[in-house]
Amino acid sequence: MSRESLFLLCPLIGLSVLAWIVTAQHMGGAGSALVMGSMTMGLPFSVTNMLLYIALWGVMMVAMMFPAIVPVAGIFATMARQKQAQQLPSTPVWVFVSGYAALWTLTGGVGYAADLTMQTLPAHFPALKTYSAPISGALLIVAGLYQLTPLKDRCLAHCRSPFAFLMAHWRDGYRGALQMGLSHGLYCLACCWSLMMVMFIMGTMNLVWMGTLTLVILLEKSLPSGTMFGRGVGTALIGLGLALGTGMLGSY
Repeated sequence: MSRESLFLLCPLIGLSVLAWIVTAQHMGGAGSALVMGSMTMGLPFSVTNMLLYIALWGVMMVAMMFPAIVPVAGIFATMARQKQAQQLPSTPVWVFVSGYAALWTLTGGVGYAADLTMQTLPAHFPALKTYSAPISGALLIVAGLYQLTPLKDRCLAHCRSPFAFLMAHWRDGYRGALQMGLSHGLYCLACCWSLMMVMFIMGTMNLVWMGTLTLVILLEKSLPSGTMFGRGVGTALIGLGLALGTGMLGSY
């Protein structure tokens, strides 16, 4: 790991740990332990509830995603420092990280709609309660299958090759750094959306699954055999989905 990566590791991990603490405290204040279902907590739709959800979602994304961006943030800082040494325009790394965080925070709007839909539809369509296990199993299978697709591999390759990504997408200035952070976030979202879907199935306020998925995301982006690891995760999700859908796991 480069000196810049090591320098960035402490604040990024520190922000992630702080976000975990805030998330856990929020869940505890909502009366949950390690496992709880929805972040909507049964509250009806309102703009205020949506904004609060998006804010908490952003905190959760900092907790889950920041450890995995240390390499790309470190390389960005190195390139910015080299430009500064050459008396060329340079941009602080926090601008790049802010773009990345903003992208993941904005996805909270989609998350709110999905979470609210999953909580309200069963009241209108009781059959969804009866077939909740097969439906959840099918969604896990979809998530697992995506892990095995070429699109997943391509997006993961961008996340696993931070230097190549920055060379291909480099833009000068604050606006350019922000755009690069957003772009990297988009690749990361395309890489990880299926894993995020697992969190919705198992509960968006489930600390156990949050921790498990955080570790999975970090390992598939950092291990030398990360691509094969991701495929193994996909296979495991397919197996879990089949077991859940056929009733082998009972009620989860």
